[in-house]
Amino acid sequence: MTKPRFARSAAAVSGLSLLLLMLLVTQTGCLGLMSNFIHAVGADKIPADYKDAKKLQKCRLAIVTLADNSEYSDNISARLLSRYVGEILTRELSDVRLVREDEIADWRDSNGWDKVDFAAIGKGVKADKVIGIELRNLRLRDGATLYRGRADASVVVIDVASGDVLYRRDLDEYTYPTTAGQYTSETTESRFRKLYLNMLATQIGRSFHPYDFSETIAIDGAIASQ
Repeated sequence: MTKPRFARSAAAVSGLSLLLLMLLVTQTGCLGLMSNFIHAVGADKIPADYKDAKKLQKCRLAIVTLADNSEYSDNISARLLSRYVGEILTRELSDVRLVREDEIADWRDSNGWDKVDFAAIGKGVKADKVIGIELRNLRLRDGATLYRGRADASVVVIDVASGDVLYRRDLDEYTYPTTAGQYTSETTESRFRKLYLNMLATQIGRSFHPYDFSETIAIDGAIASQ
């Protein structure tokens, strides 16, 4: 005998209620699993600012940093910033082939440190692309007793074959730490320089790889480990 429509409706409502109850009971666990899955596949990360960053993979890449006085001679801050950005890209992007620091330095020794044409430098060291960084107005002190870094930086990606600028980003007045500083009695200028340039390199590196926004929330905490 066919069940009355009311009985069928009641059964459907009962089944739906049971399903909703099961979902409510397991909601916390499911959300946790879903959150872990989303994090594992990187779907919760902020994408790289440079949309074609993957094209840097499997190419010969030169990272060249020019500081205020590096057109005349080697500059420790410029060299460290290039090195730190290179370490980040090697870690975050697969199959990146970096031109060695000494190759770039040797070419500039032979051709003059006043050469500021990133494409020419890239061509000279047989690179496919160049990440060119201009570091300006670097200051590491905020008063006589406090270390607090500030600098302006510009980043470009150059296609060596065509000379075209593929990407550009400006970081004006990048400051670290943002809300405090480190007393000169607690560290040395050399150590603080490395810390500041590492943080600047992290910001530059995020132009080329996805990153977790939560990593930026307590970034000043790096001071505590110095």
